[in-house]
Amino acid sequence: MKRIALLTLALVFAPGLAVAQSTSVTSPDTALPHPNFAAMQQMHAQMKQIHLQARQQILAALSPAHRALLANIAGQLAIAPNPDREAAARALDAALSPNEARAVLGIESSARTQSHSLMEAARAQFEATLTPDQRAEMAQRMSAHEQGEPRMQRTQHTPDAGRTLLELATGRGDRPEMGFSPQGPPPQ
Repeated sequence: MKRIALLTLALVFAPGLAVAQSTSVTSPDTALPHPNFAAMQQMHAQMKQIHLQARQQILAALSPAHRALLANIAGQLAIAPNPDREAAARALDAALSPNEARAVLGIESSARTQSHSLMEAARAQFEATLTPDQRAEMAQRMSAHEQGEPRMQRTQHTPDAGRTLLELATGRGDRPEMGFSPQGPPPQ
C-alpha cells in the first residue's frame, strides 16, 4: 500500500519536477545552440570528396613502377613484426623523381588547404549564429578546456612525398585534415 501511495505521489509531482529540471541555471540567451548535424555531414562529404580526388591525383602522378613500389612497401609494413615507417617513407622518398615528389606534395598541400578552408567556414558559420553572451561562454569553455588539457605536442617535420604516400597507402594518416584512410572521415 505504501508503494502505491509513493508511486501516486511521484506521478503527481513528476510534471512539476520536469519543469523545474528543464529550467537551467544558464539563461536561454547564453546556452550554446546544438550543432547543425546536416551541415556537418555535408562538410564531411565534401572533405571525403577532396581526399578521394587527392588520392586519385597522387596515384596518377606516380609512374607504374613507383605505384608498384608503394604497394610493395605498404604490404611489407603490414606483415612486418616491427614495422619501420620512417625507413619506409625514406625509401619511397628516395625512389621518386623530383617531378613526382613535387606533384605529390603539391596535391597534398592543396587538399589540406581545401579541408582547412571547409573547417574554418563551418566554424565561422556556427559562430555567426551565436549571441555575444554565447560567444563569451564559448571562449570561456575553450579557455578552461585548454588549461585543463594542454594541446598535444606534435613533432614538426618537413613534409616529404614518401611520408605522404605512406599515409595514403596505409590509411594511417596522423593528420585528420587529410584523412587518407580508405574509409574516409569518421562517421557522425
